[in-house]
Amino acid sequence: MSDARAFTLTRHCRSTYNADGLLNGDPSIVVLLDAVGREQCEALRERLAGVPFDLGVHTRFPRTAQSLGLILGGRDVPRMEYPEFDDIQLGLFESRDVEEYRAWRRTHGPDERPPGGAESRLDALGRYADGFERLLAEPAREVLAVIHDVPIRFMLNAMEGLDPMEGPITAIPNAQPFRLEEADVRRGLATMRERQVAVGQYGES
Repeated sequence: MSDARAFTLTRHCRSTYNADGLLNGDPSIVVLLDAVGREQCEALRERLAGVPFDLGVHTRFPRTAQSLGLILGGRDVPRMEYPEFDDIQLGLFESRDVEEYRAWRRTHGPDERPPGGAESRLDALGRYADGFERLLAEPAREVLAVIHDVPIRFMLNAMEGLDPMEGPITAIPNAQPFRLEEADVRRGLATMRERQVAVGQYGES
């Protein structure tokens, strides 16, 4: 087996809000998996059974911890909570239809915040970059991170040298794993930081 470090990123399995097309960016609102989501976890547990994970990561959102627990099953794997990978704070759009937020986002720059104490995409980009820096500092060799759509697609775009916020990858399915090597994550992190600085200094460009 290779000595290279690897990071398997997957979006949590389907939640009740996913099924209803609703958004949740507040971890104090308990949103759990539905029956389809639990079945997805079982399938992913079988698919990843041969991977010797030595660290499991989830966010403050119960659906990620629930997914991680079901995917790992009875494995004795240390687990850590990473608030850095929490879903975007949505303010006015909390618990509302996803299309409402997408319509707002299409007409506002990445450094603009929705009303109601929300985060901008630029805010989230910096937080996610912090999370990947923390992840890279872990001594673990095989990490399973069950997180959210946005940090995964930001990283997948960025590791190709593309704008993490506006790149071609615009959605991540529930329960789809992406196995990245350490070099992939470091390359993506560098792009994320570059874009964070560029937009922060000059606004949308």
